[in-house]
Amino acid sequence: MRGAFVQVMELARRRFPGLEVVGTPYPLPAWKVPVVKALQAVQFGLLGMCLAGDKVFGALGVPVPAWYTANVASNRFGAAMSVWFVGNMVVTNMQNTGAFEVFFNGDLIFSKLAEGRMPTVPELIGPMQAFFEGPSGMQVGGATASRQGLTGGAGVGHGPEL
Repeated sequence: MRGAFVQVMELARRRFPGLEVVGTPYPLPAWKVPVVKALQAVQFGLLGMCLAGDKVFGALGVPVPAWYTANVASNRFGAAMSVWFVGNMVVTNMQNTGAFEVFFNGDLIFSKLAEGRMPTVPELIGPMQAFFEGPSGMQVGGATASRQGLTGGAGVGHGPEL
């Protein structure tokens, strides 16, 4: 999702110089947090088995299985790297929410969560353009302001805090 956020950020900054653009990660659903932690624990357990599995089997009083000796012990580095890369890929995919929300001046102007798609340029720029070129002449809370004066209050990002 970083790539999409960077594109939106660059578009907003290019169109409205001085606009503050802030991005935050969207929080994981509550049910995913323990699943991600469990997957990380399994990953580190498998890494431990790759590096010291024969000692673990010995400490447990269990003979070292033939599949371990043939596949893991003979290439500990390769097995550990496979566990590391595959585990990181799975955990990263589990942590990706796919959330993308754009807020401007405190108002939600687009939500990928609700729409199920990426925003179009007119959907993003339209509300900002209307705000800056509105009939009342750049009003912010009843007071006239310039684009540069809005940098503290306007934001584009993905996350609930914006």
